[in-house]
Amino acid sequence: MISRRKLLQWSATLGASAKAFAARLPRVGPIAAQVKAPADALAGKIYYKDKDGEQYEIYRKGATWNARKPNRFPNAIVLAESDKDVIAAVKLAKQRNWQVGTRSGGHSFTASHTRDNSVLINISKMKELSVDPKTRIATVSPGWFGDAFNKVLAEKYQLMFPSAHCPRVGLGGFVMSGGHGFNSRLWGPGCANLQAIDVVTADGELIHADENKNSDFLWAARGSGPGFFGVVVRFYLNLHPLPTVAKSSNYMFTPDAIDAVLTWLGNTQNSFPKFMEGGANGGIVEGKPVLRMNGRCLGYSEKEVDAALDMLEECPAVKKAVTRRVKYVPMPVGNGDGNNPTGARYRFDGAWSSAKPEAILAAVREDFINLPTPQSYMLWMHWGPVQKLPDMAYSVQGDTYLSPCAISWDANDDAKCADWTAEVIRKLKPISFGSQMNDENMPANKGPYLSKEAAEKLERLRKKYDPQRRFVSYLT
Repeated sequence: MISRRKLLQWSATLGASAKAFAARLPRVGPIAAQVKAPADALAGKIYYKDKDGEQYEIYRKGATWNARKPNRFPNAIVLAESDKDVIAAVKLAKQRNWQVGTRSGGHSFTASHTRDNSVLINISKMKELSVDPKTRIATVSPGWFGDAFNKVLAEKYQLMFPSAHCPRVGLGGFVMSGGHGFNSRLWGPGCANLQAIDVVTADGELIHADENKNSDFLWAARGSGPGFFGVVVRFYLNLHPLPTVAKSSNYMFTPDAIDAVLTWLGNTQNSFPKFMEGGANGGIVEGKPVLRMNGRCLGYSEKEVDAALDMLEECPAVKKAVTRRVKYVPMPVGNGDGNNPTGARYRFDGAWSSAKPEAILAAVREDFINLPTPQSYMLWMHWGPVQKLPDMAYSVQGDTYLSPCAISWDANDDAKCADWTAEVIRKLKPISFGSQMNDENMPANKGPYLSKEAAEKLERLRKKYDPQRRFVSYLT
């Protein structure tokens, strides 16, 4: 007979032994569930290269606005709808040793967000927006298009943000790459209006960054563009009173007036009021090359706006203008495709310069006339006088921004468009400070896009906060 007491003792001993033995076994239960958690959390929102075929390819191509789609294939694409989705995607990438690319509006001409061996996080579905009218701060998802954002600000709050001139540009890439938009000569570039961010780090943690907390992330978000080491899920943007007067003047000239127009513009433009954007572009109209000079004003006084536009009438070549539209009310902000129609093939580039107009003309005069396609144009954008800004990644400016903009509907034009933009940049190198991150074409143009000091600091911060280089950087 075995006593009840002895039986209980044996049971206790066996139970303890079983627990000890179990402790030595691989723990596949709860741990396995944790390993699968990121992918499980993204069910219905993630599309894999090797499983989802046509649907994956639709989202891969759709991530780039340019009709020239990249020959690069992320391992997976996540259509994020919340902070949690972004966190899960970053943790999935960490788990599988993938990199992370981020897409907000998709207007990167080089599609630097689309990479091999990565997860592409598309945040365009995240549409948070709230405004504090007293502080004039907007809390907004980077996937908002600038024109749609400004429409809400104008209609509900009588406020405005210096968003991109081209419609349907996402706030994310625009702001973080610098951001030269409406009234930026007066209000500063988009990145200078960035007060704080919420960002998912390389460890998949959501943090808030401002001037006082996690400030390194804010410093980098203000101008590093594709080189940023995180996924920004929320901007806190400084807003401005909505201008009450919007007028512009436009002049079109034949090529023989190029020297007179651009010499006058280059020597005069820094005296323009900061609420006036002056500029010029060479294009083709009805099969013939032309030069356009323009001024756009967003101000608060009709008298001041009219006086600013009157300055353009002082150009000695004005009497030679083929067409003149003076002080007319322009289209609403962001209305229409303008010079950049959706569905075309683009290859843009650019260079900052503060050289005399005679030096600029000596370098690229012919490129305002000899364009690779009828849709292409050569841009002269006035920016100066160069602005004094707080310390931030954004660090290269000039009085004038010169941008060869090659556009075509035909893939057969790609080679000559590439050759033309590269040749323009080559000719501008001796008189250029560098290039603009918003138009970055790094595979062909090595810049610089940041000052030497800013570039070195950015790399130090990346090594500190993203030592495994989880996030894709510049496309070279």
